[in-house]
Amino acid sequence: DWKVYTSLPEAPGHPARAPRHGFGMYQAPDYDALVDHPIEMGTPQVASFEAHGARHELVFTGNVPNLDLERLSDDIRKICEKQIAFFEPRTRRAPFLDSTDRYVFMTMVTGDGYGGLEHRASTALMTSRADLPVHGRPEQSDGYRNFLGLVSHEYFHTWNVKRIKPAAFAPYDLERENHTRLLWLFEGFTSYYDDLFVLRAGVITRQDYLRTLAKTISAVHSAPGRFKQSVAESSFDAWTRYYRQDENSPNAIVSYYTKGSLVALGLDLLLRQESRGRHSLDDVMRLLWTRYGRNFYRGAPEGVPEDAMPGLIREATGIDVGEFLRRYVYGREDVPLEALLARQGYRLTWKTPSPLPSLGVKTARQGEEVRLATVYEHGAAHRAGLSAHDVLVAIDGVRVQHGNLDKLLARYRPGDVVQVHAFRRDELRCFTLKLEAPAETECVITPASEPFPAR
Repeated sequence: DWKVYTSLPEAPGHPARAPRHGFGMYQAPDYDALVDHPIEMGTPQVASFEAHGARHELVFTGNVPNLDLERLSDDIRKICEKQIAFFEPRTRRAPFLDSTDRYVFMTMVTGDGYGGLEHRASTALMTSRADLPVHGRPEQSDGYRNFLGLVSHEYFHTWNVKRIKPAAFAPYDLERENHTRLLWLFEGFTSYYDDLFVLRAGVITRQDYLRTLAKTISAVHSAPGRFKQSVAESSFDAWTRYYRQDENSPNAIVSYYTKGSLVALGLDLLLRQESRGRHSLDDVMRLLWTRYGRNFYRGAPEGVPEDAMPGLIREATGIDVGEFLRRYVYGREDVPLEALLARQGYRLTWKTPSPLPSLGVKTARQGEEVRLATVYEHGAAHRAGLSAHDVLVAIDGVRVQHGNLDKLLARYRPGDVVQVHAFRRDELRCFTLKLEAPAETECVITPASEPFPAR
């Protein structure tokens, strides 16, 4: 009773009367296409829908009781239709129809997984069982919104990455690492548009979207590494640093995904405001699509040159953003979102996520012990000499263990000096630490008179 799920088209040798998803012959024009069409075989839960005439299949592998496939199909269809119409407003033709008759979302369901990898006419996803909707529960959880954002992200890659590519990836050399300074455009812009398209599709509310956006801003601003590495540098160093992170990475690098999405947000707001609403980042994406993406697999592949974006943005909108890119893409300054959002009718403020005095660390559970996963540069623990991987033993002689650290800190005020005992490897050490005030690291976006530019 096993079936085959893939976006590869059937070959002429496929059994003439074989049912859809049957075993048989499938074809790819070359090796690059073959490895870009994953294949799954088994007995998953499956649903399908059409978006602007293109067939889409949802394939869920794993034990998922009471899965609401109807709700998933309805929500994801709306997202797909919005993206197809965005890039092809006249024809509303999905890009993969030139080589296959379907798009396949392959989702591996686990206890706590999350992630995705885009392909030419499909995507391989991983999600937590708890994040998927069940029959009879109409409420929308944060986990389900995250899953829809992941689906939207990987589907957007059908245009931006799989067809619009950096010149360094056209064609991609599978025998070596390929470097580009443009991942802030390809992953960062996709990270901006993913949740925005869930909003545009009407699947989440504006309040949900603003809350998700605030979380991204908070995550970027919590990492001191953003002042040491630009998103262009982060893009180029993806193979050597971003995908080889260690305990000090938050102090040393920035994510071209998350900060790249804030660059896209800043650019979108700037273009809308400078053009008095006549242009936006949407115009830039459509220019990239028509010039570099639409015919990518129809002839000699051409990618976006490394230094082309200032000129392309000006061509699409008539606006010079060279200084913006210099400061926030090739430089290491924070995107001025507070001012840009204020001009759009929104207020960006900061608050402390906890009233407790801070150690300036990120902790991780190690059995019943508390291990320092990251010690943030210039924080209280860093100044006292503590290091990542140290295991906290006691504060002022009281044992530290999983579940009681906040209770211990609640007995102190910022500025208090405490004695901290910790194991470094197998050596017990003592540190004198001055507790600091909790930082305002949680972003809040409050809507005012004007709605967010969702169209």
